[in-house]
Amino acid sequence: MTKFNPDHYQHGRIQVWDFIVDQQLDFLAGNVIKYLCRAGRKDKEPSLDDLRKAKAYLDKKILTLTPDDHFTTYPISDSGTAD
Repeated sequence: MTKFNPDHYQHGRIQVWDFIVDQQLDFLAGNVIKYLCRAGRKDKEPSLDDLRKAKAYLDKKILTLTPDDHFTTYPISDSGTAD
């Protein structure tokens, strides 16, 4: 693998970005998939870090689908969890 095609994004038969493109996922949903697939596979980065990143993107995606009056009432703390 290369810098532009790292091992931590290749697990299984297809690249993560190929799945994201094939499914026509937007930026937020694509990052949820990316971080879920990468969790535990990137050197020197704990799985929990990537799972928190995936959760942050999923929380933001949910917020974009929530009526505007609820849009700013779901803050994410520095630990990556909802307050």
